[in-house]
Amino acid sequence: MKKIVPDPPYSDISRNNITTPYFSIHSDLIPSDSLAYASELLRGIHETTDEFCRAHANEPGQGMLVNVLHSAEMARALVEHVLSKLLAVKTAT
Repeated sequence: MKKIVPDPPYSDISRNNITTPYFSIHSDLIPSDSLAYASELLRGIHETTDEFCRAHANEPGQGMLVNVLHSAEMARALVEHVLSKLLAVKTAT
């Protein structure tokens, strides 16, 4: 049987030394804004993972996803802590 669609060209990222990032960060981005954005990204990870875990309760692999959920929650708590400290320093000056 002949294939109608050919295979895509093989690309080994490590072999080609491709280092193009999927996103870029502007050098003039304010650190507190970076932390606020990171917090929102972590909130999205938490909400998406939580919703998936609830929809697929008792399925194999739940332990790993619950670990992701917990890690995202802890990371967001740390980011929020730093943001609150930065805000306290900013309002004190």
